Amino acid sequence: MTKYLSQGDSVFLTKNGQPIDITFPLNNDIFSMSVKKLIAVELYKMELISLGKMAEILEIKKKEVMSLLNSLNIVWLEDDLETIENEIQKWL
Repeated sequence: MTKYLSQGDSVFLTKNGQPIDITFPLNNDIFSMSVKKLIAVELYKMELISLGKMAEILEIKKKEVMSLLNSLNIVWLEDDLETIENEIQKWL
C-alpha cells in the first residue's frame, strides 16, 4: 500500500472483496487545507470567529462558508444572539 501512496496513487482497502476504506496520498496542499478548515470550523463552533472571519481565513466567499457549515450540520448565524434578540424586541 505504501508503495502506491508514495507514487501518488489512491488505494482502496477491501475485506472479503468488499471495499471498506480508501486512502489517498497527502501532499502539503491537501494537508494544510484540511487542517486550516478544521481549525476554522472549530473556532467558529467555539464562537471565537465570525462567518466573515472564517471566510477570510479559508480564502473563500461567505456563501461557501455557509454551505460548508450546512454540510457539517453546524447551525450558523450571521449575527450574534444578542443582536438577533435586540432585532426581535424592536418588532414586538
